[in-house]
Amino acid sequence: MAAVLDTQYETELQQAQEALVSLVRNGDLDRIVHLARLLGAAGDSMSDEMVGRLAGVASDGLDLLDRVNRSELKDALPAISALVHNGDLDRIVHLARMMGAAGDSLSDEMVGRLAEVASDGLDLLDRVNRSGLKDALPAISALVHNGDLDRIVHLARMMGAAGDSLNDEMVGRLAGLATDALCLLDRATRTGVMDRLLNIAEQLDQQHILTDFLQCLEGAAAEASKAPPPKGGIAGLWEIMKQPETQQTIQFLMLVGKHFRSCQLKH
Repeated sequence: MAAVLDTQYETELQQAQEALVSLVRNGDLDRIVHLARLLGAAGDSMSDEMVGRLAGVASDGLDLLDRVNRSELKDALPAISALVHNGDLDRIVHLARMMGAAGDSLSDEMVGRLAEVASDGLDLLDRVNRSGLKDALPAISALVHNGDLDRIVHLARMMGAAGDSLNDEMVGRLAGLATDALCLLDRATRTGVMDRLLNIAEQLDQQHILTDFLQCLEGAAAEASKAPPPKGGIAGLWEIMKQPETQQTIQFLMLVGKHFRSCQLKH
């Protein structure tokens, strides 16, 4: 047993000698000596109060390190490194300082008003979501894009100005006029007059009678402005009566009167 122990001690002693030789060769032994002297000098120069503070700092550091390990903060180190690398951390710090300065400059009244504004904004947002206003956003965007919204605003302003300029008497007359117009429209619809008028208007449009009549009036007015004044007397009238256009016009008017009299006799 003693021989075995002696052999083990010799082996350990040999390993220690080899380690000591390695420390001497690479200069680590000198560094250890200097570090020991430095720690000894620091220990001699430190008072009990300084030792207590260092012990407290070391304790707090170990406690912080333990909390970091237990909170798995190491998983957030890549994100923090990225924030530091691209400058976002500095921006976050400046934003926090700005928010802190804004918070320090706010009074109780301002805080109350801001809280009320935020509450009203959230209430408005909730109403918008519940009312389905988001479905109307494409139509509103189209109105803004083609300028119809501006026209609607101008029309509303014009109607508002007209409403402000109306007095009670004018409003009463307009209401009475609107009532009479609605009554007339109802009677025309119930008696069938509206349908007949629409049919006649459609026929006039198809046969171009109204368009031709308006063109005739325009042409007659233009020709009358350039024609010489009539001579007067029976000779002048005879000259007009001899023209074929005059006879055709009188014939057309006689046919119109004939058909009109026939329609009247039917009733």
